[in-house]
Amino acid sequence: MSVPGVLEPTGPNRSLPRTGWLDLVPSEAMDTPVENTHPEPEQRPDPADANTPAEFLLTMRRYLAWAGDWSYLELEYKCGGVVSATKFQRALEGTELPGYVFLMAFVTACVGTDEGERLRWATSWHRLRRAARAEEDARLRRAEEEAARLRAQRQDG
Repeated sequence: MSVPGVLEPTGPNRSLPRTGWLDLVPSEAMDTPVENTHPEPEQRPDPADANTPAEFLLTMRRYLAWAGDWSYLELEYKCGGVVSATKFQRALEGTELPGYVFLMAFVTACVGTDEGERLRWATSWHRLRRAARAEEDARLRRAEEEAARLRAQRQDG
């Protein structure tokens, strides 16, 4: 499901050549062992609970808090620069369903290359996308029927 070199953390990383706060982080090995503080899987927000794009985005924001509550710049770095920090900000603070590539970069930034997580999020995203398209098709059909009805009235009257 992943595209090597595109959505992997080891893929192209346009955020590295820039200078910023990340350049100030010491790069020497630490003497003290680091505890694995990965959050409990049973506490993670479930994208399948979302029934609207707004609920899906809320679940994404909760998932980000569950996974580590990183900044947008950290998300850019963690997804290998596939999505910029400003795009993360616009999408996560917005109201529209994000694109698929954005979603996969988001999941990669939050939990790495976990295919099970990617599948959970992709399944929910596709379900919401199909529902939005069906709703738009129905709206367009109603508008066309109304326009045809108005044309018929003008011809009769």
